[in-house]
Amino acid sequence: MNKDVIAIIVTYNRKDLLKKVIESVNNQSYPLKKIIIVDNNSIDGTRELVSTFESDIIQYQNTGANLGGAGGFHFGFLEAEKYSYDYLWLMDDDLMPTVDCLEKLISNNPQGIVQPVRYNLDNTCAELSPLTYNLSNPFKLNPKGIPLKQHIKESDDKPKLISIEAIPFEGPLISRNTIISIGFPEPKFFIFCDDIEYAIKAKRKKIPIVCNLEAKAYRLLVNHQGNDLLSWKGYFMLRNLFYLHKKYGTNIFVRKKPIILAIGYGCSCLIRGQFKQLKVLWHAFWDADSLKNTELFKPGSKQ
Repeated sequence: MNKDVIAIIVTYNRKDLLKKVIESVNNQSYPLKKIIIVDNNSIDGTRELVSTFESDIIQYQNTGANLGGAGGFHFGFLEAEKYSYDYLWLMDDDLMPTVDCLEKLISNNPQGIVQPVRYNLDNTCAELSPLTYNLSNPFKLNPKGIPLKQHIKESDDKPKLISIEAIPFEGPLISRNTIISIGFPEPKFFIFCDDIEYAIKAKRKKIPIVCNLEAKAYRLLVNHQGNDLLSWKGYFMLRNLFYLHKKYGTNIFVRKKPIILAIGYGCSCLIRGQFKQLKVLWHAFWDADSLKNTELFKPGSKQ
């Protein structure tokens, strides 16, 4: 018996990319019950683009404001609750799944969360989901363990399903039971770490998270998170990472690690002459407890 799957695509001012994503999702070999397009109040003609698709399963919803990826997915979860479903399939407007991606993802009747392997358009592997996410070791500066693409490259034994401990909201298929157990993504993140927090909650409830090596999707944009840190996105990268340590660190040393991270990054900014980043760092550190000041640092705000 077919399972009911609702796809949630969050978009913001990327109608040209979104068109490719909708076409790919709408033509999946496994039938979808609904495709919910969550538009973060785009001004580039996104609504008009979606209206050109003559499909009864495509539903357009404008949030009325830029809620970021986190807020957009939270909004999409709420919309999906208007229908019965067995799985939600999440993605941004720059992830294009292959035509059989959903069919592969659902083939084993997953009980938790299953992630496809992401590729760049040149067919190089872009799957950075880590095998582990360690919030127990205070001496491990980066909680992310070995990325899946490195594991795939180095391992001779490649089972179809590989356990991972963090996911992006770029292609994961999430079971209804998982959503009942965990709830919806936290919209206060705005961008970054909402997906990692969701995986942390799943891990703590012993909900399985795997990557299916047979399910593939293509990233339509190259990821440059190193550059993002110096853009407006840097505030959210820092604030939300500090929040994860403070809230989910399993001991007091990990929960206090943001102090060390902040001092280290601050010294790096001073050495490199990146003095504007010190203000960003200051706010990110003190805002981490409550995930506040989103409106001050999101695009278009006057700081």
